Amino acid sequence: MDYSRLDPLISISGEKIQNVYDWETYRREEIMVLLSNFIYGVRPMEKPHDLSFSVDRITEDYMSYPLVKKDITISFLGFSMPFTLFLPKECYKKTPVPVFLHVLNESHMQKVDPVNNPENYFLPIAEIAKRGYGCAVMSTLDVSPDWIHKPEFKKGVFAAVQPDASDRDNRSWGNVSGWAYGASRIMDYLETDIDVEHTKVAISGHSRAGKAALWASATDKRFALCISNDSGCSGAAFTRGDSEGVERIWNINISDWFCGNYHKFNEREEMLPCDQHMLLAAIAPRPLYVKSNEEDAWAGPDEELRSCKLASPVYELYGLPGFIMDDEKVEINKPYHEGTIAYHRAPGDHNLEEHDWKLFMDFADRYLK
Repeated sequence: MDYSRLDPLISISGEKIQNVYDWETYRREEIMVLLSNFIYGVRPMEKPHDLSFSVDRITEDYMSYPLVKKDITISFLGFSMPFTLFLPKECYKKTPVPVFLHVLNESHMQKVDPVNNPENYFLPIAEIAKRGYGCAVMSTLDVSPDWIHKPEFKKGVFAAVQPDASDRDNRSWGNVSGWAYGASRIMDYLETDIDVEHTKVAISGHSRAGKAALWASATDKRFALCISNDSGCSGAAFTRGDSEGVERIWNINISDWFCGNYHKFNEREEMLPCDQHMLLAAIAPRPLYVKSNEEDAWAGPDEELRSCKLASPVYELYGLPGFIMDDEKVEINKPYHEGTIAYHRAPGDHNLEEHDWKLFMDFADRYLK
């Protein structure tokens, strides 16, 4: 199959992109239009006009940890969404700190509940603070209910931004875009908090929340670093991959995560005018970290690695190294951190663990400190 039309540096008209100006002015805009119209959906509104913030409670030495916990509510268009911000106690009111904004899908919010367990394996808030980072936690359920609840885009952020669901069409935004929208509103708040170094905010997420983190980074250039953990199909994984057991578009489209147009490509993914390496490329020149799990065939570790390689030429256009890997085969738990696109592959199945966070922070130290 001819993949030349998927080259991130060849425009729809066939022009070779040879400089940053043409990339940012023409080709990146084309890619964002394709991703919006055919996968994630088009938003009816970006930043709301009546945005307001409320710091509801500040708890020092939270649960006897050297943490400061801020409970914050963001309100707009008659809608309110809470989130939690943790800060290292030693830096509080002294030095602004870089922050990880972690998008937490509802299943892991219930299973792990990191807000009430700062030493958990999945989002080790206490360890993150020890490394000098803050951690903002956004539950997707607080932004818009997942498809399990069958909200039909009539609740949460959708009800606020697009109150008449009958206005929706096949191009309208899905839940992944809704969660990314919520992350941007948290970024709006973080810009106002004197305890946060707002130019050094990373966004991260696992699985479907990893898809949201990637889309948030593409749509909001304020995020200084993006971390995708096992985001798989319609996240970091190359859609046209051929690994055994990898998730396909028709598998994922049982959800409400994407726009109606995406469903048209069920079992016709070869007709899709874009692919996920183009999403990764749209994040350039900001650093990007993609992590896979060796036994997570459903998320497509080889497909995620392929996207990193295919996105690299756009980073190189900026004079930056893209993804660098000298090994013929990926070594498990080896950090490939030499380029601006980082990668590692952990053992086991679909998961996020404390060792992954150590590697994430090792990479983040280069860019956020």
